[in-house]
Amino acid sequence: MHPLSDEYDESKDQNLVSEARAGSREAIESLARAHQRFIYNIALRMVRDPHDAADLTQEILLKMLANLSKFENKSSFRSWLYRMAVNHLISATRRKSETEVHSFEDWGDFLNKVYAEEEMSPEEQLARHAEIRAVRDRCMTATLLCLDRKQRIVFILGSIFNVSSTIAAEILDISPENFRKQLSRAKADLFQFMEANCGLINPRNSCRCYKKTKGFIREGKVDVLTQQFFPKVTETIHSVAGRKNEELDALMEGKYLSLFRSQQYHEEDLAKNLLMDENVKKLFQLN
Repeated sequence: MHPLSDEYDESKDQNLVSEARAGSREAIESLARAHQRFIYNIALRMVRDPHDAADLTQEILLKMLANLSKFENKSSFRSWLYRMAVNHLISATRRKSETEVHSFEDWGDFLNKVYAEEEMSPEEQLARHAEIRAVRDRCMTATLLCLDRKQRIVFILGSIFNVSSTIAAEILDISPENFRKQLSRAKADLFQFMEANCGLINPRNSCRCYKKTKGFIREGKVDVLTQQFFPKVTETIHSVAGRKNEELDALMEGKYLSLFRSQQYHEEDLAKNLLMDENVKKLFQLN
């Protein structure tokens, strides 16, 4: 269960916050661990590159600890933390991967031209399943980069991780109605592009994941992608997404959203590194 699901028990966070403020090394690490994975998976879909996502997650967790004494229980801790996280992801310096995908038009042109003539037999596709999956996940995150950052975070929260409009609106400091409108516009832009370009969505489209994979194998890029997109943990986003709206999704948007929610839910352990940071040691008087 992720920290923004409706069933999340925040009482554990409240206890950890109190203990961390008192200088408990274990509480500091536990608080970071409770949120690092979800923040990392949001960041990964914001910037695509795993190393950039890890850096952004580390920055957010350090900011959380640096401001922990300022948390006044006026809102839930998770709203306080994720508002901080979202603001950081929106305002942070643009990463290299964000400059590589400029627009839906340019990205669609790339997909339709690069390795369009490659072929892979059914046997090869079965043998190369992991590599094809890695390329597909890479493509999905690149497609998200066609949205501006605010649209991107709205779609990631509302559609990929299925965060309720009430919780998402509180985090983004907007009304639930405004959040739903922004989410609707982001989905319309993404789904229109996918319908016109993605072969998984529309069989009439020429783009096929295995064709791109075959070309990337020849370039020597696939091993790198596989390492990035297939960590030890192999959960999918769908398995941790919280609220389930399968019937509605199946009727309206399921064919689009299933591609995003079937992506890997990645593991990244950053909590121990936080305790080595000199500013954290000084702030909490850790030896």
